[in-house]
Amino acid sequence: MSSKASTRSAQTSKTIGKKISKGMQTAQSNIGKFVVNIPRALPPRKRKRSLKCSKLDEVCKNFSACLKGTEVDTAQLIKACRAHLIFMKSGGNSLRLVAKDLESNLQKAERPFKKSPKQGKTLSSLLESERQAGIHQGNVLKEQSAAMGLLWIRRSLAFQLELYSSFLAKDGPHPRDAAYAAYSKHLYPFHGWALRKVFPASLSQMPERQAFIAKFAGVSLEELNEEYDREIVKKLKSLVAAWDPLISTWEKDFERLDLEDTRKV
Repeated sequence: MSSKASTRSAQTSKTIGKKISKGMQTAQSNIGKFVVNIPRALPPRKRKRSLKCSKLDEVCKNFSACLKGTEVDTAQLIKACRAHLIFMKSGGNSLRLVAKDLESNLQKAERPFKKSPKQGKTLSSLLESERQAGIHQGNVLKEQSAAMGLLWIRRSLAFQLELYSSFLAKDGPHPRDAAYAAYSKHLYPFHGWALRKVFPASLSQMPERQAFIAKFAGVSLEELNEEYDREIVKKLKSLVAAWDPLISTWEKDFERLDLEDTRKV
């Protein structure tokens, strides 16, 4: 091959190489523009709504701090019950009577504690101070006393522990049936004829489980989804786990001091 032919061949190859390189750059540029514009072409993603369950979070946090070793911190217990009262009032009509009962008994517990908070620093010391003062007749408690208020608060929370435990599984009993079972065990034995009529009538208004979960989550039934359900169940498990040893210690303090008043009201 002559030198001129070789030169022409080299120039041709160089020209083709430049065209290929330019073509690849153009293709890469177009691909980049396409990738950048993909989000614009796709439908906008729905922003996840944050749960408005601060009331439930507050209840879980406060009850978890009540038990100090083998003693119940009275101030923390009253604070937790106050937070729980606010939470219950947001739970709908079906828990209104239970909330009203809790509020009345909480006032009974608060008044003596506020008069001498140091003397009643723990639940056992508060109960002991009333017993030593002679305001009770054995296990027949004075109506307007911290012991009477705390006795009924404990029974109410035991009832609610069993009810809320039934919400943990999606295929559990209907809340109405779970409430009847919990009432029969924890409150019915101490209720007289009138309350045995009023309380079950109130509990008969219990909605479906999903309605409770949505209320606790601060969303509508339409907005409730699997993720929200799991998150609320996790919080309820935390609350039940805090209540169980607390209620057990609470009950032992009453039994040890012979203050378990079993009269019907």
